[in-house]
Amino acid sequence: MNHEEIKQRIRDYQQADGVQPLTCANNNKHEKLYPKVLEEGLVLLCPNCNYTQTYIPDLFFESRFYEWLRGMKSLI
Repeated sequence: MNHEEIKQRIRDYQQADGVQPLTCANNNKHEKLYPKVLEEGLVLLCPNCNYTQTYIPDLFFESRFYEWLRGMKSLI
């Protein structure tokens, strides 16, 4: 799976209802994190401050990600 596919999964997750969005560790009132490829690889960035999260949860690499996401949406 390439970076663009993982970035799309993260964007889809961040826009989905029924999931806890990935948020800034400095301030959870900031906007949701967004994915970007930097020199060190794929990271999550806060649009409101300089917070960078290098850990991408394993969920986004799972082959059944979209099936899981549909299931989460059906719970609400």
